[in-house]
Amino acid sequence: MYFTARERNLLRLLTGHEQLRTVKELAGELGVSERTIHRDLSVLEKTLDGFGLSLRKQAGVGVSLEGDPTGVESLRAALTGAPETDFTPEERKTHLLCTLLETSEPVKLTVLARDLGVAPATVRQDLERVEDWLHPFDLALVKKRGWGIQVIGGENNRRAAMRSLLADHVDEAEILGLLKQSLGRKALEPSGIIMERLLGLVERERLVQVEEAVQAEIGGLPYTLADSAYIGLVVHVALALERIEKGETLRFDPDLLQSLQQGQEHEVAKKIAARLAVVSDKEVPDAEIANIVLHLRGAKRGDDRGFWFEDDSGTTVAETRELIRRVGEEIDVPLEQDPSLIRGLLAHLERAVYRMKENLPIHNPLLERIETDYPELFETVGQVMEETFPHYEIPREEIGYLVMHFGAALERRQRGRPLHALAICASGIGTSKLLASRLQTEFPEIVRVDTASFGEVRRTDPQKYDLILSTIPVEMDGIDYIRVNPYLSEGDAVRIRSYLNERRRRQAVKMQPERTGEVTDEPRILESMKTIRKTAEIALTLLEGYSLSSLRDSSLSGVLQKACGRLEAEGILHDAATVAGKLAAREQLGGLGIPGTGMALFHGRSDRVWKPSFTMYNLEQPLEVEGMDGNRMEMTRLLLLLAPEKEEEAEQELLSRISALTIEVPALFQSGGEGDIRAFLAEQLNRTLHEKLDEQRSVEP
Repeated sequence: MYFTARERNLLRLLTGHEQLRTVKELAGELGVSERTIHRDLSVLEKTLDGFGLSLRKQAGVGVSLEGDPTGVESLRAALTGAPETDFTPEERKTHLLCTLLETSEPVKLTVLARDLGVAPATVRQDLERVEDWLHPFDLALVKKRGWGIQVIGGENNRRAAMRSLLADHVDEAEILGLLKQSLGRKALEPSGIIMERLLGLVERERLVQVEEAVQAEIGGLPYTLADSAYIGLVVHVALALERIEKGETLRFDPDLLQSLQQGQEHEVAKKIAARLAVVSDKEVPDAEIANIVLHLRGAKRGDDRGFWFEDDSGTTVAETRELIRRVGEEIDVPLEQDPSLIRGLLAHLERAVYRMKENLPIHNPLLERIETDYPELFETVGQVMEETFPHYEIPREEIGYLVMHFGAALERRQRGRPLHALAICASGIGTSKLLASRLQTEFPEIVRVDTASFGEVRRTDPQKYDLILSTIPVEMDGIDYIRVNPYLSEGDAVRIRSYLNERRRRQAVKMQPERTGEVTDEPRILESMKTIRKTAEIALTLLEGYSLSSLRDSSLSGVLQKACGRLEAEGILHDAATVAGKLAAREQLGGLGIPGTGMALFHGRSDRVWKPSFTMYNLEQPLEVEGMDGNRMEMTRLLLLLAPEKEEEAEQELLSRISALTIEVPALFQSGGEGDIRAFLAEQLNRTLHEKLDEQRSVEP
């Protein structure tokens, strides 16, 4: 049986001659906080149960073991026979960092040595490496004989270091799943114990509470969060609560604090804090709410344009183009006409500038590999960034992400076009979305990732994709895919890169023209141009037909009839009564209300609809409808999405995009005006059109 050093020492105290001890006494003996003792005792309860023992906790008296005396003897024997931990130097460093960052009090050298099962001299050597690791966070290690060892520095820096320590050892996407696992330990190796120590920085139950609070309120943002950013936010807030309970809170400059107490992010942050105050019985200070605002603004997805840096967006665009021009000049490769590079860099730089302005930390797990793969490009981008953004200190992690964009652009020039991938999981919603996010982080040259469930794969044309990945077995003819972990491990990334390189080599051989003078493929080029034209025409039809108006009727069927009647008058459809009837029937098959809003999205295809249409209606008299979650809700705004019976692929793609946007950005569609929503739709459909252009570049001669 395996025990950590601290667990072994704690159990030895409880099985000793003086078997009744207070938590305060136990904490003093082991040199840790009382809260740590409570946590360790909770973890050990299942272990004790295996010996027929239980913990008896008497308030004001102490803690003792209860049960069969032979169980106590068996436990003593197990402690004697349990192997001492043999940690690697890196594991010892991580363990020391966890201990020292978690406490604001000095810890004695002998206590640290006892926890690790090594000599004090070994810990002294390890502390030199700990000191080096802390330096970039502006944290210092103070060591005084007879007093102990303590980390000194700002609370914000301490939290940044704790988040980085977690991110260094555990993929952000894995943290949530690992912390939600049962408290029983499964790993018996030292590395497993180090993982437990890392995850001990945040209580698992608390992480679940924080996630529920964040999930309930982020729908109020006018943009969505990337999966990794969402998980990072949850971990950040959970760490903040841990620190608040220890009396460690942040302080903000009054002017900065006032500026952060405005906007939708602040409203969302206040609601998250209110939920957490209820479950933790601790009021969240204004400075902590402001810090949540900072992280909300820094965690925004890169593809929600139009809701970010409204005042500064022109400057960011100019600087982005200047960065591309300068880097292109330095490496002697023209990059200014690469739309994917421009869009990708602009989206990233908007967030990066905000992070640098507010000194928000960023972690880049791929930094070492990026520096190895692109050493000259890394130095070039770093130098040009310093000249383009002279007022900011630019972290190497940030430069690494930018190099990935430039590296992808260079590969696109060699390959001739960007890549299109498909991610498959059991439902098509959860892990495939996570996989898609990880994939585009690791491979920026993949400009588009579609997601699908196992059932949807059967209706998918695999020839449309350069790469198909799946988190589940897919036993179907014609599907050439790579099985991967949802978190895209380093091994997965190596296999994917190898596959793409081999595929590119085969295509290069296949496309070598015979020297007959005929090197073009006119039919494919014409078909490509027709596809682009059709997509643009449908996007224009949807934008020109979009409207937001008001309706009044006491029944759902009446509202649908009036809405369809207006569209009939505009030449969008005919036989309004039949179309309205089909929409009402569709509502009977399942809820159409969007949970957490006052909106319902009615949609359908009909041979009585002439052209695709998206319109919205404010209801002067709210109506009760069934929500997508099965609960009844009050509809105050009707969203109507219609398509002809024989829907073309481009129509389906654009209408699906609009449908997804109503779920991803509910706040805008719930309360936005007609002009704001039309502008947002124009921006999103234009983005889709550019993606289609990127896809079709593969047919160019």
